[in-house]
Amino acid sequence: MTQASSFGLLKTLSMVFKVLALVVLALMLIGMVGTLMASKNQGSPVPMPVVLNMVFSGILAFLMLFTFGEVLRILLAIESNTHKE
Repeated sequence: MTQASSFGLLKTLSMVFKVLALVVLALMLIGMVGTLMASKNQGSPVPMPVVLNMVFSGILAFLMLFTFGEVLRILLAIESNTHKE
């Protein structure tokens, strides 16, 4: 087993976290637009805390997942640079 392929799973996991972060962001935007459009058809306004909770929790989840993917990538880069001969 070579050094370059020994952390292939962690590299893949890092990419999975980044893709999952983008999916969460897209779902947050779709949910927010859907909530606003549904309230427009009903005639009753959506409470502002519901919209703010959707936005902030979606952004927080995006940032946490994307950051975890980046931390994994940075740790792998540090590890590969420290073991070069």
